[in-house]
Amino acid sequence: MSQVEVLSEPESIEGSPPVENYRAVSFWAIIALGLGLLSGLFVLTPLLGFIPLAAMAVGGYALRQISVDSERLSGRWMAATPLILAPLFLGWGLSQEFTRRERIYGNAHEFADEWLSVLNQKESHLAHQLKLISRQRVDFHSNMEVAYQTNDAALSEYRTFIESSPTKEILAAAPNVSFQFVEFAHHSHHGFTDTVTMQYVYETPATGKNRFWITAQRIYNNYTGRADWNISEISTYKPRGV
Repeated sequence: MSQVEVLSEPESIEGSPPVENYRAVSFWAIIALGLGLLSGLFVLTPLLGFIPLAAMAVGGYALRQISVDSERLSGRWMAATPLILAPLFLGWGLSQEFTRRERIYGNAHEFADEWLSVLNQKESHLAHQLKLISRQRVDFHSNMEVAYQTNDAALSEYRTFIESSPTKEILAAAPNVSFQFVEFAHHSHHGFTDTVTMQYVYETPATGKNRFWITAQRIYNNYTGRADWNISEISTYKPRGV
């Protein structure tokens, strides 16, 4: 008796049939998602503020592109995610920068007031030392007059300092000089350095009230983990760029 063998339908040698309704992921949605994730870098430095702005712009463009051609393109969630992440990181970074700037302003104001107090006490050598960055200063417990007399370059800089306005007028009227803070005129932040320019008024019995500007500089040392302040400029003229 012959046995009849029933064969199953042969499989296609070309593999599985094509997937119906296939949609490609939008290229711009992928870019938007990447920018949205990178927006977190703005929290570390305000110099990267363009990243969250770009993330929102590209995300909006990708959403529009997908809406217009939804039958061929997918990735809506990728395009929408940066529209949530970017504003979050942008707000976080701005609030952090505002808090930092207010702290820098407070420290600069305090340092400038203390420096003016030193000047008003006619401690001109110490006042000049506080204009130098920390690594260029002499030991504050040493005899500064002797230290200057043995250093021609330092002595020349010191003489220029005490003969320039308004330092000359303040020293001449000290200790009968009063100071009044007016406003913060300018702030800049580059790398590890912050520069704050402030407007003050000094008043003496002989000259009355006079405006002047002080620029304080904060330099952060990444190795020691500490920041040092110095007075980089004092002038009766408004500094350029302020």
